[in-house]
Amino acid sequence: MALSGTISDFGLGDIFQLIGIQRKTGELRLRNDDDTVTVQFMEGQVVGADTKSQSVEDLLGAVLVRTGRITDDQLKKALSLQRKTLQRLGHILVKQRFINEEELVEALRVQSLQIVYRLFRWRSGQYEFAASENLDYDQKHFVPISAETILMEGARMIDEWPLIERRIRSDSVVLRRTEKYADLEVTLADEAPLDVGEEFDFVFDQQAADEKPAQPEGESSPLDDLSSEERLMLSFVDGQRSVIQINDCVNMGEFDTSRILADLVTKHWIEEIKRPNAGEVARGKRQLPERAFHGIAAVVLCALALLSIQTLPTNRWTPWQQGLADPATETLQHLVCQQRLERLEAGIQTYYLDHGAFPDALQTLAIGPYILAADLIDPWNRPFHYEISSGGYRIAAEPLAGGDEDGSAPSHDLLHRFTAVERMMHLPAESAEQP
Repeated sequence: MALSGTISDFGLGDIFQLIGIQRKTGELRLRNDDDTVTVQFMEGQVVGADTKSQSVEDLLGAVLVRTGRITDDQLKKALSLQRKTLQRLGHILVKQRFINEEELVEALRVQSLQIVYRLFRWRSGQYEFAASENLDYDQKHFVPISAETILMEGARMIDEWPLIERRIRSDSVVLRRTEKYADLEVTLADEAPLDVGEEFDFVFDQQAADEKPAQPEGESSPLDDLSSEERLMLSFVDGQRSVIQINDCVNMGEFDTSRILADLVTKHWIEEIKRPNAGEVARGKRQLPERAFHGIAAVVLCALALLSIQTLPTNRWTPWQQGLADPATETLQHLVCQQRLERLEAGIQTYYLDHGAFPDALQTLAIGPYILAADLIDPWNRPFHYEISSGGYRIAAEPLAGGDEDGSAPSHDLLHRFTAVERMMHLPAESAEQP
């Protein structure tokens, strides 16, 4: 019987556990609005993963170039040979001695795991498992990964990702060292390819060290409080690399890279560079003649605005009158309402991770703060309703006063059914209230 359904009904962890226990062989395809991911299983163990946008081999070539393990010309040559011979890119890279087999095995493992671990951040989507007796994968260079290993790491990610995302908003964020520690120029003594398990030696810039007074005997350096992994990560934070580029350099995996960087942000070693918005960039590039022209235009607009004020009582094209008559305004209100419901849901989940229990009222989230106070009110200026029971909780907005009599007007509610673990955490509090 085919295994298929939605992730919201049957969690990703349950899917992997079922395939692992039954030692299934085949392909698991998962889809959401943004991507499609295919995970290959051989007798219950993961032996490969690809995304719709990029395959592991495409990611492999790009990462090897970004990290300096191969040059762009070497990658182009390997891709040319691949088109002619139809061999795997990794096999060609090793055969041409651009990388060795150990580097290929580790790179394929890391790239596949990053694709799989990203799935644990999906909150919705569809899945379908298709059994297959003959599965094609790189048996020579890919070591099968047990489903249990992935499940253990995936459970840890589910718990920690919301906390990490408070410090590291996305993998495109660019970080720099804070001013307090800007003079600590940490560099790697050896710029050879990096391995997670390897010990690294860190040294200060010699010229900068000569210009500073000698450190008093017995006084420790701020670097002494950092682990070797944190020192490694700090050495790649230069105000130019993004989080994903740092991850490519250290080859630790997306989750561990983000976790360590989040810790460094918390300790005030590094901070996010705030990028100027498009308006600020445009203003910075304007020339003097352009500014003069816009100044004249501003004067004309002010004059027109003063003239229009006098006609407001009789003007049927004012924005608020158009807004009241335009059905697009109502559509926008419904979209805003849905967004606030999603923020409330995210706040409740983060509160649960912090306290091990669900809030009794939505107002508790604003005290945290886990949400903004404005999120407690719907676009029609009414408070959201929150109900919690033994089976889950529900957040809802009241039906619109002017809704359709037949009930066709959009309704806004969000129902979260407890998992087995969440139900266990919630039941004791309920039992204590019973006589």
